Amino acid sequence: MLVQNDIPLAPFTTFQLGGAAKFFISIKTAEDLSHALEFCKKENQPLFILGGGSNTIFRDSGFPGVVLQMQIPGIRCLDANDSHTIFQVGAGVSWDHFVEYTVKQGLAGVECLSGIPGSVGASPIQNIGAYGQEAKDSILKVECMDPSGDIIIISNKDCKFRYRNSEFKSGIYKDYIVLSVTFQLSKLLPPCLRYPEVQKAWENHNSKESSQEIPDSELRIFRMEAVRNLVIQLRKKKSMVLDENDPNTRSAGSFFTNPILSDGETDHFLETAKKLGFGNPPVYPESLGFKKLSAAWLIENSGIQKGRKYPGGVGISENHCLGLINIAGTTSALLEMAESVKKSVFEKFSVHLEMEPVVRP
Repeated sequence: MLVQNDIPLAPFTTFQLGGAAKFFISIKTAEDLSHALEFCKKENQPLFILGGGSNTIFRDSGFPGVVLQMQIPGIRCLDANDSHTIFQVGAGVSWDHFVEYTVKQGLAGVECLSGIPGSVGASPIQNIGAYGQEAKDSILKVECMDPSGDIIIISNKDCKFRYRNSEFKSGIYKDYIVLSVTFQLSKLLPPCLRYPEVQKAWENHNSKESSQEIPDSELRIFRMEAVRNLVIQLRKKKSMVLDENDPNTRSAGSFFTNPILSDGETDHFLETAKKLGFGNPPVYPESLGFKKLSAAWLIENSGIQKGRKYPGGVGISENHCLGLINIAGTTSALLEMAESVKKSVFEKFSVHLEMEPVVRP
């Protein structure tokens, strides 16, 4: 186990912001992690688990403890039959690499999560989701190490997945560290076309597919790859796929989650919107007694436009108002901008926005 000192953290995040870590350790095995936890205890240092850095904001002063970068590799097939395939995937595997790997085998379950940056280990923590799919739909179990160094297996049910949340993010397992995630993917289910944008793109694709001669044996994989490509193109239009040539991708993707309101709160919001002259704001069913609003709609209609620049070298993406970006700024400037956006939305609609990325001291 190699312990490094004063390692700049900005290169390890999609925002490319943040100071240095006092200590930095790359974790490639469960044994590495066990030794690293012992080091943290011995040196009495706080620790932070770093995955792909797509949902993390480090302060300009850096992190005054030990950053553990999860690099545990491996995609292992545990079981396969006529209906499904089960994979155990190391926490350090690139999420999009895993998605691409499964789609090329004609497997359904994560195809609409294509293009999302970050690592597999973060998928159950955040319950990542996009275009009608969520990680929870395919996760069977999560292998973790608890603070004492014991390895624990946690079932899908016990993870208590919910919208962009789980027991790992804000519950009883928040101090546990993900080692691997086990997924079950389908050989039978059709590609997920629930989301309107994907449906529309798929209709255009179908007209092209009908003009091609594709053997039946290859048709399923062809369609799964087509959905993946459609999703990536939709994300690219919003600068939600990492691209060093697109400055709008120096972000955390969607900076705010879509607000979840009770039915009563939703009614109050709709009354407010009506008084302001907004006829039919987008409102989506969430769960019994709750509705989901569009954070993007709230931001745009509070008067904040795409491409807006803020003091300190930060701004709003030119392609999506949920993309708060680092142009040539600092973490402090980014967080001040985020507070300004939240304030604008609350003053107009009395709705609180919650940040999706995590800020580390």
